[in-house]
Amino acid sequence: MKLSDETYKKIISEIMKQQHGTGKVFNFLVKLHQVETEFTVDTPSEVTLDKIREITVPIDHHDLPDDEYLFYIGTGIKDLNPAVAHLKITGDGDNTTVSVLSSAAEGLIRQKSNKKAIEKLKVQLGLLDEL
Repeated sequence: MKLSDETYKKIISEIMKQQHGTGKVFNFLVKLHQVETEFTVDTPSEVTLDKIREITVPIDHHDLPDDEYLFYIGTGIKDLNPAVAHLKITGDGDNTTVSVLSSAAEGLIRQKSNKKAIEKLKVQLGLLDEL
């Protein structure tokens, strides 16, 4: 469940370019940082995906298996720090396991975008209280 680091960098760079006009800066001044985690929720996979879609923006990518998804999640002040969440959704009746690989750009001052993106997902799915 992983694309190449260059693919994640290109996606983040494009998001930064669209939002801030600074996509090329990513390649020179910041590094790709990734965090992986997994959790289970007590809802069917389609309900889980619908809840995730409420707070994310889907990213189309042609090389993903049917049970994997890419989403953009904004973090930080006004959600301006982009994180790309690569999710694998595995349903087992009324339970769903969500595997997450969160990728974000971190510069000299770490924004902890990956941690915040994962926390936003958990809050949305009822696993954490509001942040």
